[in-house]
Amino acid sequence: MMIALSPLVRALSVTALLLSLLAFSALSQTPDATTKFRLAQSLEQAGEIERAAALYNELLTKDPSNFMYFDGVQRTLLALKRYDEAIRLIDERLRKSPNDQNLRTLLGTVLYRAGREKEADEAWNKAIAVAPSNPNSYRLAAGAMIENRLLDKAIAAYRRGRESCNDPMLFTMELSQLLVSTMDYKGASQEYLRWLEQNPAQVGFVQNRMALFSYKPDGREAAIEVVRSAIDRHEDIRLYELLAWLYMEGRDFNGAYDVYQTIDRLSGSNGTGILSFADRAFHEGVFDLAARAYKAALDGPLPAQRRPGAMYGYASSLKEMAVMPDTSGENKPDLPLPAPEAHAPYANVLTAYKEVIQRYPRTEFAARSYLQIGLIQYEKEFDLDGALASFDRVKNENPGIATISYEVALKAGQVLTARGDTAAAKARYLAVARAPSATPDQSDEANFRLAELEYFSGRFTDAIQRLDSLSLNLKADFANDALALRAFLQENATTAPQALAACARADLLARQRKNTEAIALFQEIVRKFPQAFLVDDALMRTASLQARSGLYHEAIASYDTLLTRFKESSVSLDRARFQMGEVYELGLKDTTHAIACYEKLLVDHPHSVLVEQARSRIRRLRGDIQ
Repeated sequence: MMIALSPLVRALSVTALLLSLLAFSALSQTPDATTKFRLAQSLEQAGEIERAAALYNELLTKDPSNFMYFDGVQRTLLALKRYDEAIRLIDERLRKSPNDQNLRTLLGTVLYRAGREKEADEAWNKAIAVAPSNPNSYRLAAGAMIENRLLDKAIAAYRRGRESCNDPMLFTMELSQLLVSTMDYKGASQEYLRWLEQNPAQVGFVQNRMALFSYKPDGREAAIEVVRSAIDRHEDIRLYELLAWLYMEGRDFNGAYDVYQTIDRLSGSNGTGILSFADRAFHEGVFDLAARAYKAALDGPLPAQRRPGAMYGYASSLKEMAVMPDTSGENKPDLPLPAPEAHAPYANVLTAYKEVIQRYPRTEFAARSYLQIGLIQYEKEFDLDGALASFDRVKNENPGIATISYEVALKAGQVLTARGDTAAAKARYLAVARAPSATPDQSDEANFRLAELEYFSGRFTDAIQRLDSLSLNLKADFANDALALRAFLQENATTAPQALAACARADLLARQRKNTEAIALFQEIVRKFPQAFLVDDALMRTASLQARSGLYHEAIASYDTLLTRFKESSVSLDRARFQMGEVYELGLKDTTHAIACYEKLLVDHPHSVLVEQARSRIRRLRGDIQ
């Protein structure tokens, strides 16, 4: 049975049907376009550029307004170097959107890559001309130039933009980076000073940026020239800070010191600026200049709360100068030579530390001063009782600083070991090893010292186990000794226990500075255990002790025996050759033989860590360097 529909209902039904068909058509086409676009992207990524270009072009033909399709076509045409097609495509879009800066900038890139450089420049200029007072116009064009490695053109574009926008502070970071890339360090420095003028609190930021070229002599000199010129025009403390930093970068500490004196005067900081320089110079190892700066700060109206630190810094600088008198040239090494340290070189150092204690009792600096006095008494004078007395005073001066008390315990343990009281030394080390508040390095050092005591007493297995438990920081002072002892014990504990026990006794005697007895025992080991792996170590220890005792010819003979007898097996040959050269150089004053030793090291051991030191010694002995 047929139901008659009214004209209105029939019209609505037809409309609904047409809408459904249109919706279905849209749904069926959208997934198809999306699939093709993803396929084109996949082909492009896989290197199938021709096929990708065809798909992108097909999609763009159907949907000319879609920018993603246009971008895909352009990208693949450029990759295929089909520049003429790319230019025609851009021109077509420009006819519809003549003020589109992005299109004009892109046109410049395509023209440049097509080898039409003059037309490329015109395209970029037209892109800028769309909005010549807008800084982003110049950023857009300069970005395209940078992309095409046209750095000089990009620099010119930014400078033109600065003039057109009537803002001399525009593009400082952009220009500075480009000028560094083109090695125009003077221009880059000028831009960084512009930035500093706009951002006065960002001296550190400017230093970090300048560090990209300030390590180069020509870059640093250019920066110094620019900063000094700026100071001549206008005295500004920030400029002086930058200048001082540049001098420090070039290790011109005298120049930096002069600048810091000016900074202190301009800032009215009453010596704190000079004190900051002194701390930096001390950290850099320029101890003579650090001492001068500390003294200058103390001679001025330095605030009371800063004076104890300055006095301690001054005393510590004097100490380092006594240990290493010449900080201007090569640092003199800790040589295995007889140098019974006279009290005189350290008399002024001890006086300076005692003045800190007297003026600022029961402070951290007084405690640290007693620690330093104790170290001088132990390491330089071998006054064991005096050193222990000084260490005991540390706790009385400032019992609340745990880290200092742990340092003291470690040093006191070494003094007690040298005095032969190993039980008391062990107690000191255990206190640090078991302390939860000790630093990791302090805990490791305490365990290393305990392992040494176990070695000295012949408990080699216990020593190895304790050394195996260490998590060494290789920058720690004791790290190399710990690694060497572990390797030494592991090699000899099972193969030659009797020889190792004798070596342990000899090492303890050497620690107690009973050199004659230690030398005799090491020589006995060499005679009695000729097949033991540790014989070359015994010879090295013998030679070192002989040198310290002033037995230079005997030391040379011991080194020579090691170098001859173990020339194929010892791992200490380079060190033996170097130390032999030191004995000739500094003990026997025999320059000819010293140079020969160092040169032999270079030939026989070209990969040794001592090579650079040997070369430096040769140059100095020949008079090449002062």
